[in-house]
Amino acid sequence: MASPIQPQELVIHILNVGFGDNILIEFPADRESQRSYGLVDCCDSVKTERYLKKLMEIRPGRSQLAFVCATHPHYDHIRGINHFLTTDKYRPAEFWDSGFRHNSETYHQILQTLLDGRIKVVRVSSGMEWYFGKVQVTALAPSIWLRNRYATYGVDMNNASIVLRLEHRREDMLLIRSREFTGNVSLEAEREAGQSVIILAGDAEFDSWAQIAYEFPRLERTTEHEPLVKRMVNYLACSVVKVAHHGSMHSSPLDVYEKMAPELAIVSTEQEMSAKMINGKEWERGLFPHQSAILALRECGARIVTTDGSYESEIVEGGQARDPDLAHPGGIVAVLPPGGKPRWMKLDDRKGDVPDPPTEVESPS
Repeated sequence: MASPIQPQELVIHILNVGFGDNILIEFPADRESQRSYGLVDCCDSVKTERYLKKLMEIRPGRSQLAFVCATHPHYDHIRGINHFLTTDKYRPAEFWDSGFRHNSETYHQILQTLLDGRIKVVRVSSGMEWYFGKVQVTALAPSIWLRNRYATYGVDMNNASIVLRLEHRREDMLLIRSREFTGNVSLEAEREAGQSVIILAGDAEFDSWAQIAYEFPRLERTTEHEPLVKRMVNYLACSVVKVAHHGSMHSSPLDVYEKMAPELAIVSTEQEMSAKMINGKEWERGLFPHQSAILALRECGARIVTTDGSYESEIVEGGQARDPDLAHPGGIVAVLPPGGKPRWMKLDDRKGDVPDPPTEVESPS
């Protein structure tokens, strides 16, 4: 049974824009019953704006964006960003930047707009946090170690990607932390990590994930907290992950997915096939998503959903599509209640279509 989207729920809209990333974050309503929005990457400004207009018609919100985040300067992530920086109605309070400088004309226009429009620029690195009511946004990447080596010691643009972790808590994070260590029980250590967490992984690849795993370790719990807290929350645990780099062979290693243990893995992609000669024989393979990424996610028990429907429509044993109910292109909408289990749905739209945002969501069976 579908449940209506409630004012207190966090909603993530991963739009189907073909090969590219385009994510609208719909924050819970504030005391004035107004929602605010963040934009993480933008491949298609026309589709994004039309979808956002529909969204604000059904759930009132502030058109000025809380932030625009460019995870990294690749064209399929930033093509549509400048529109939202130059339009008064949407001009964001902040622009989040990875700091990787690129010589493309598209990226140069963004930098010039930021200078002309006097938009606050935040150069993001791991450990930075922002708070939107009960939603805590944490940057998992890029690490300082990688950020200080951009374009000098082989740190490529994908590994410069901003990776964001969003957790929707039952209580304001600042209040929780104000009560930490007042007794022999840690609220931070006791809570169940990952249930109301989504990770947006940009195009981060192996070098970045190695640093993330180092800087956000998973430490196990002991029997007692006294005299010190003996356990740290696994910050990589999540219910939903937007898979890095369109599910490429370099997207995320198996050990990272094991730490995440996501229920749902969303791949924003448009499948590309490639032929490769191995031992004199030509093999055809899919690149986005790549079989290695698929196998790693399946081994961790994740439900895999793609915006182009390529994985779900793949014919498996028995002659049927792998996931018939979802074997079509469409954006994915994930709803995260505070501290609760997420639910999600796949829309039915091609990359040129503008679907109606959902008013209620029931996870597919």
